[in-house]
Order: sequence, then C-alpha cells, then structure tokens
Amino acid sequence: MLIKTDYGEIVEFKTSRTAFGRPLYLAHFFLLDGLLIDTGPAHTATEVKRALINAPVNQVAITHQHEDHTGNCSFFEQELKIPIYAHPDTLIIMKSPPPVPIYRHVIWGSQPPANGLPLSSKLVTEKYTLDVIHTPGHSIDHVSFFEPVNRWLFCGDLFLGEKLTGFMVGENIADHLQSLKKVIALKPKVLFCGLKGRIENATERLISKYEQWWNIGLKVKELYKAGISRNNITKIVFGGELFFHYISQSNWGRCYMVDTIIDNLSIFNNQ
Repeated sequence: MLIKTDYGEIVEFKTSRTAFGRPLYLAHFFLLDGLLIDTGPAHTATEVKRALINAPVNQVAITHQHEDHTGNCSFFEQELKIPIYAHPDTLIIMKSPPPVPIYRHVIWGSQPPANGLPLSSKLVTEKYTLDVIHTPGHSIDHVSFFEPVNRWLFCGDLFLGEKLTGFMVGENIADHLQSLKKVIALKPKVLFCGLKGRIENATERLISKYEQWWNIGLKVKELYKAGISRNNITKIVFGGELFFHYISQSNWGRCYMVDTIIDNLSIFNNQ
C-alpha cells in the first residue's frame, strides 16, 4: 500500500504492508524540493519504485537506521544512482544490516545493503537549507531535519504520538527527553513524523509529549523509591503490558520504558 498526499512544497508518502486489506503499521516518508527524507520499508518496494522511479529526487537523507526508514535505500543508491546521506552510525547498519526480530521482518521486511555518505550540519536543496539535528533516544543515531523559515520539522520517530507508553529494547528516556527539549526550543510549526505523518501545532504537541513522559518518570521514581518492584511498577503505571509485547518476542514493551526511567532516575526531579 502506498498513498501519496501533496502538501504543496512537501509530498507525503504513506506506506504499509497489508493483511486482509488492512495496513499492518504505517510508515511515512517525505519529498521536499528534490530531497527525499527516508525511503519506507522493503515490503513496499514495488509501490515505492512505481511512485518514485520518475520523481524529481536528487538526494536522500535518512533519519535513523530502522528498516521502515532505510528499506528502499538500495533502490535509490544502486538503481537510480542517487546519493544517500545519514548519520555515521546509520551508515554502518545500512552497509551490513543485522537480522531483525521476526515481527519486524513480517511488518517491514529486511533492508538490503546500501552505502551512503555522512551527513553534515546542513542539508541544502535548490530552495531550502535544513539544519541537521542529532536527536537520539529512539536510537543512538537518530537525527531530525529542521527548515527554519517555515519551521518544518522532519522528526523521523522522535515523536510517534504523545500517548506512546512503550520502548524497543535499547531506547533511552534521558536521550529522548533531551532531544525533545532540543526541538521544542526551535518552536516548529509543523511536524512530519514517521508514524503519524503531517502534524499541525507542532510545538504544543511536542511539549505535551515531553510533559506526559516527564510525569510518567516522576511516578515511576516515586514507586521505585517506595520499594515497588519493576514488574509491579509496570502494572501500576500502565496496567501491565500490551499484547504487542508478546508478539514482538519481548523486543518492545512498557517494561523497557520503566527500566530506562529507573536507570536514569537522577534526571527526574520536581522542578
């Protein structure tokens, strides 16, 4: 499945593998003035190639290493000979992609190997200059791209929605919160999110996410200091795990959000 939406200067591509006619998990990527930001998952390669084979793409920039963002890099690099730019840690994964958990392979597919070039501090197109901002948390290599005139923020998987209450293995709450503070300070007007697509009232939505996660951190800290176990904290704060925790073979879970909060208790205070 691929749905193309034109927002004037920005074109959004919404993709997903489908089951029984329904999307499994949406992934969005964007085209701005010849710059393609992310490439979608490998399971949608046929649709991506059909939609973009003749599109005015002259460079690709990747927000982070995960296969729903890098899954079609090889098409642009090897078939279309378009340069790909990414964080150095992303480039390592792209060159030799590791096996992914089964659920991720089923939903997105495994990315074919691809090569690229390291990002600098700016991305320049004919009309725009975007700031490259390191925004780790979801992954150590995660970057966002900010166009300061229109205050557009291409944020990959930094946002994902205010009510998200679970992490993949390896996500870090301290990095997440610091990255959110960094982009909130830019006062963006519009988010272009890997999961949610185009989002208005960007700064307000980012602040809301930050505040909700901060309050969760304070609650976890209070319970942990009271001697409550990590498992019971997950039950008290979130009502337990979602079923997706088990589908993911424990690769994703609310418990990991609790774990990383406890591992970073010093960042939470009452200020």
